Amino acid sequence: MKSITSKMTTLHNGTVIPSLGYRVDKDNKDEIYENVLTALKAGFRHIDVPVDADSEKLIGKALRDSEIPRNELFLTVKVGNDDHSHDLALRGLDRTLKRLGTDYADLFLVNWPNPLKFRADYEKASIDTWRGLETAYKQGRVRSIGLANSHAHHIEHILEYAEIAPMVNQARIYPGFPFNNNLSCADDHNIQTIGFLPPKHDEILKSRELKIFAEKYHVTPRHVCIRYLLEKGCLALCQGKDLQELKDSVQVFDFSLTDEELKFLDHMKNYGLDMIDPDTCDF
Repeated sequence: MKSITSKMTTLHNGTVIPSLGYRVDKDNKDEIYENVLTALKAGFRHIDVPVDADSEKLIGKALRDSEIPRNELFLTVKVGNDDHSHDLALRGLDRTLKRLGTDYADLFLVNWPNPLKFRADYEKASIDTWRGLETAYKQGRVRSIGLANSHAHHIEHILEYAEIAPMVNQARIYPGFPFNNNLSCADDHNIQTIGFLPPKHDEILKSRELKIFAEKYHVTPRHVCIRYLLEKGCLALCQGKDLQELKDSVQVFDFSLTDEELKFLDHMKNYGLDMIDPDTCDF
């Protein structure tokens, strides 16, 4: 029987990452501890940690209480919007690792490419921050480094100055929001995209379009979204708190979407949030 970790992907630096991960929702803190334990019980070993001190502590407790050996886990952590510089990024990493109860991360990301606090000097701040990730990588405190929520021009900007190219870009990609420019840019540079549903995504899952595909393949709308990402060459971050649905995520390896179906899902109505521009938003 297949497991959640039966499919693995190798990043361009040789790091092996589970193709399916679990994205922790920091907006429901009273559920984080139990949700992480549920995800681990379902078989997930790739945990995507949000930028939030309280969430990190709760996740750390769940990881310890699960008694799963550290070397069986893949932990993704991130630089917060207040920590964009070489030194601040490293200090933030120190705090995060301490809260999680580990001495290394498997993947370290810049969570937002152009936060308001540093926008007046974006070009310098973004490169200085990337230097911090490179330092952490060279020190062996993180096994891989990358970006998140970056558009194609953010990726190109980092690549122009990077000594070590990003291994990953994490971005919201889902039926109705294919983010093709972003995905194509990452693919061109051998950067692995990790996709996820946006916040407040219930309307996406309730859409008539996804229900049709779910019924056809005898899966849930969430599973259709995951399969959509895998078909596009992305890794997928799963969400939710239902143990059986999380266990059943392995079913995404048992069916495929046709080219015509993928094209339909690309162009269906976007039931999610409107595009948030990292260069103009107020955070």
